[in-house]
Amino acid sequence: MRRRHRRLRPRDECGIATIWAVTWIFVLSSVGWLGVMATSIAGRQHHLDGAVDLVSLSAAARLQRGGDPCGVAAEIAAANKVGMRSCDVDGSDVIVTVETSMSLPFGLDGGLTATARAGP
Repeated sequence: MRRRHRRLRPRDECGIATIWAVTWIFVLSSVGWLGVMATSIAGRQHHLDGAVDLVSLSAAARLQRGGDPCGVAAEIAAANKVGMRSCDVDGSDVIVTVETSMSLPFGLDGGLTATARAGP
């Protein structure tokens, strides 16, 4: 009887490719998820920046025509789905701060704010 010699892998390396594959899938999925979250937050901040510019310009225009700038600012902020934090008149300028909230995964809540100044 002749013995056949089979080549066997060492036992300490059995299944290591599966472990590496699962690890890399987890790492790449986590990085992708963080990228999506960062993009979402940046998009929300850009929306807020545009809204605060519009709110401050509208308030400054109302101030120059002789009306209540903060009332107009509150209306424009509500129309843009952002909240008014403050509205101050400094001479012929209007300084407006708006805010918005953002729900994040794992039950975390975040808030973003933006400030703009407008005048003649």
